[in-house]
Parts: sequence; structure tokens; C-alpha cells
Amino acid sequence: QMKNILPEMQKYASVPVVVQPNAGMPHLEDRKTVYDVSPAEYATHMREMARAGARGLGGCCGTTPEYIRKLVGALEGITPRPITEKKLTMISSATHALVIGEQPLLVGERINPTGKKWIKEALLAGEYSEIAEEGALQADAGADILDVNAGLPGIDEAEALKTIITELQMITKLPLQIDTSDPAAMEAALRVCCGVPLINSVSGKTESLSAILPLAKKYGGVLVGLTLDDDGIPTDVAGRLRVAEKIISEAQKHGIDPKNIVIDPLAMSVCADPDAALTTLKTVATLSASGKRTLLGISNVSFGLPMRDSLNASFFTMALFAGLSVAIVNPNSAELQKAYRAYLALSGLDENFSEYIDFA
Repeated sequence: QMKNILPEMQKYASVPVVVQPNAGMPHLEDRKTVYDVSPAEYATHMREMARAGARGLGGCCGTTPEYIRKLVGALEGITPRPITEKKLTMISSATHALVIGEQPLLVGERINPTGKKWIKEALLAGEYSEIAEEGALQADAGADILDVNAGLPGIDEAEALKTIITELQMITKLPLQIDTSDPAAMEAALRVCCGVPLINSVSGKTESLSAILPLAKKYGGVLVGLTLDDDGIPTDVAGRLRVAEKIISEAQKHGIDPKNIVIDPLAMSVCADPDAALTTLKTVATLSASGKRTLLGISNVSFGLPMRDSLNASFFTMALFAGLSVAIVNPNSAELQKAYRAYLALSGLDENFSEYIDFA
């Protein structure tokens, strides 16, 4: 069984893979536990796994010093295969991983008190299980990742985030995006988050860089970098690219690989600035063309205008065509889901149109 698992792990691992199987499957003989693989057979299997690229080899249940002696002999003359850096941007829950960049991913935005009276009331009342149930509903609606935001005056944000994340991890397999501007709350959340989360966010502001980058390095995660700095949000593409490069450069100084940064070029309301959408889309396209991963909060574009779902869906399609990697959306929106499923089908990302047909 491990022979099948090993090559799959090596597709993604940029670190040594250790193989340490039992001496076969146990069974009882005369009330004694017996394993069904002999030392010689064990060593033969392990030699094959060493040739396949395993860098550490050992024995677990049922193995004895004799198994290890046979193993050592079987490895004679085998040169370890080099470890290759995969350069994949990946997040995970305790049990499920996602590669950012293979196809666009949806972040469910609903666990956020902004504009949601019932979530505000639940946060104030400490009814966190109800909030976690919203995560399960978003998972059912097609979200790939769940955003968790508990930023509400008058509550202990760190405690709220910890509790909601713990509850979510008991009822859903989806990776999480920890969404807070409070470094203390961020650290509390990172300590209880199982897996590799999206960390939303760090900006180009000096204060943000100094507070968030050490946390990302210590706890691990994929950073969302906002293209704003101490001078505010640049109004042009060049300015936003400059902030993105600044974030990446500062992160590297902390030992954070550029592959673990996703840039948010900031979707702004076109009601306030008619050029806002195009500036953001051009920034997404430029970043994507250079191999960088991108993220946008889609609904921000329509603030202040009627028929917001229609505007959001069109902007979403334009952003996907520009190369957007991750979209923060309401997964319950029929308009957004239509745009998403149609885009995957038309761009060759939906094999045999199976997802589109299921959705239809």
C-alpha cells in the first residue's frame, strides 16, 4: 500500500519522505500477534521504495533488529534520489489539501459580521456553533475554502476566532482563511488551526509587515498580500505591482518563499471610481502573467449600485479570464455560481463538462 502512496506524496513534497511500514498486516495465531512479511521480503519491498525516492527508511510494528539488518543490506549501492523543490502554492485542512493556481478556487465569505446582523448578534452572544454551521452550508454550496472573520467591537476577537475555527474543524474538511487585522488574534487563530491556512492579510505598511511576517514564518501558511502601503492604495497598476514586490521582498527576508504569497490587488467600488475595476483587472493579468497567484474580494466592486449580483458575476468572469487564482465570494449566489461553472467549462478546466452538467 505504501508503494502506491509514495509517488503521490513525492509529487507535492519538497522535503524528505520517510517510509516506515509494519512487517505486513497483523493476525492472531494461538493468541499471539503475528505479522505476515518476512525480513527478506520486507527488505525487497524497501529497496524498491528507496529506488523510488524514499529518503528515510525504517520499520514500525512487527519489525525487529533482523528486519533492519536486512534493510541495511538491501540498500547497499543505492544513491538517494535528489529532493526537488516543487514550487507549489498549497493550503490544507487537517485532511485535505488544495493547490492554488491549478484552477480558480472559491473562498466562502459568509462568516463575517460586516453587513450580517445575525452573525453580529451570534458573536455578541458567544453562540459560535451557529456561526460554524454557516461554514458547513457554504461547503455544501461549493466553497473550496472558508473565510473566518470575527472582527466586531466589544468582543474578544482572539477567543472568538479560536472557538469558531475549532468548531469548523469538527464539521468540515475545508481549508480555512484566517481573516483579521489584529496580530494577537491572528496568532491565537494560527495556534489552533490544523493544516496550512490562508493568512489574510499582510500589507505593504511597515507596521503590518513587522507584525504579520514573523507569525507567518513561525506558524506556516500562505500569506495574502494587500497592495496598499503607508501611502495608501495606489491608483495605478505600476503602483500596486510595486507594493506587491515590496511584500514579496520583505517576506523573503523572513525566510518566506514567494510561492507562499498570494497577492490581492484590491477590488474597489466602481461607484466611487469608474476606472477601479479595470485597474484591478490589469494588475491581476500582469501578476498572473509573471507566475504570481492572485486573490480578490469580488463583491467589493459593486458597493453602492443596484443589481449587485449581476455586476459581481461579470467582474468575476473578467477576473477569471485575467488569471485570478482565488475569489472571495458568496457561494450561495446563483449568478456567481453560473459564471464560475460556465468559465470552467469554456476554459477546458471541467473535464467532460461533468461539473457544469451536475450544476445545471
